[in-house]
Amino acid sequence: MIFSEQILFSLGAEILQYEVNELIFSDGQKPNYYYQVSMGAVKLTKDRENGTEAILGISFSGECFAETFLFDNKAYPFNAVAMDLCEIFRVPGERFVDFVKNTQESLLKLYCYNAEKVYYRYVMLNCLSINDSMLRLIELFRVLKAYYSKSEPFSFQIPFTRQQLSSITALRLETVIRTVKKMEKNKMVRIINGKIFY
Repeated sequence: MIFSEQILFSLGAEILQYEVNELIFSDGQKPNYYYQVSMGAVKLTKDRENGTEAILGISFSGECFAETFLFDNKAYPFNAVAMDLCEIFRVPGERFVDFVKNTQESLLKLYCYNAEKVYYRYVMLNCLSINDSMLRLIELFRVLKAYYSKSEPFSFQIPFTRQQLSSITALRLETVIRTVKKMEKNKMVRIINGKIFY
């Protein structure tokens, strides 16, 4: 968890609940709040011209999202959408910025968190530059598994649907489905009750 509940409540946090696919904020909206996921997952999305959705990032329980926009007041270039039933801490942006400016420990904590996010963003950009669909998915699975500190074969359940994998990897849904089946046949993944284990 980036910041404890105690700290967030001291800054005037409220806990908001969101249903699956409910919009938290939209592309073009000005940043007014600090958001931290208490329960669930949030995706940052951009609508493509062909009507599909690109997933630019995902934040899970304990993680914050879109916090850097509070420091330059530029409009969000994406939507934030609940991936499942979510509870999210929402702190008034000005109070959060004052807190970070005046507390060296919190600033360092935020820097470290953002450094890790930037690292994984570059790793994901490298993943997206791979032309072979199987190698692209394997690299994504490898990165996710390492992020969650899993090492045993088939010990990590991929936390995304095939549609979400399509949106993350910029592959067509049909390509993801076909590739995952091929990976299962080659014993690179296991499918249990429709879930992918790597």
